Amino acid sequence: METLLFFFKGMGAGFVVAAPVGPVAVLCVRRTLARGAGSGFATGLGAALADTLYGVVAAYGVTFIAILLLEQNFWFRLIGGVLLLALGAKTLLTGPVDTRVSSRDGLVGDFLSALVLTGTNPITLVAFGVVFTSIGVAAAGEEFDWAEALIAGVFVGSALWWGLLTVLASIFRASVGLAGLRWVNRISAAVILASGVLVLIGAFAPESGIARLFDLPFA
Repeated sequence: METLLFFFKGMGAGFVVAAPVGPVAVLCVRRTLARGAGSGFATGLGAALADTLYGVVAAYGVTFIAILLLEQNFWFRLIGGVLLLALGAKTLLTGPVDTRVSSRDGLVGDFLSALVLTGTNPITLVAFGVVFTSIGVAAAGEEFDWAEALIAGVFVGSALWWGLLTVLASIFRASVGLAGLRWVNRISAAVILASGVLVLIGAFAPESGIARLFDLPFA
């Protein structure tokens, strides 16, 4: 019974941490509208795996890994910011006709891009630490079965959010024509580019008001 309870608490934690809208969510919606639900959900699964890896560290309380991740926060933000800028530029330069065609990188490329973007945001670790503490599972790592259930729940909860987002985007896919997709491209590119700039500000000026105000997860 305790194991099942930890699984459901993990689901809740995974869903809550994944749900805030960020550049990866925008990417998931755009890819769903442009190339179908498979592409969007593959993007979501990449983010879900990254969330789960951070959940492992938080659940087991692997202190030295957590400290290393947070100490290298600058480099994680730098890499994430540059990747977001590159992705935003690519999105802006990709025509709406081209996005209807399957990506050359395929689903694996969609998966890996989201995995890297979410994985270079150690703030996710802090988010899981806060959520785990608030729902009373901070000590789950003391029992192997509990920790396993919690981690499995995190993945399922995060994947559930991305599946829901993909389904919602798929519902509107048929009604998005060429002109609509062109605007989706522009808005997506603007959000991703702005996120990249904000992440870089957070890397080079973490104490600035802008960095604190927009210190959001990548998902």
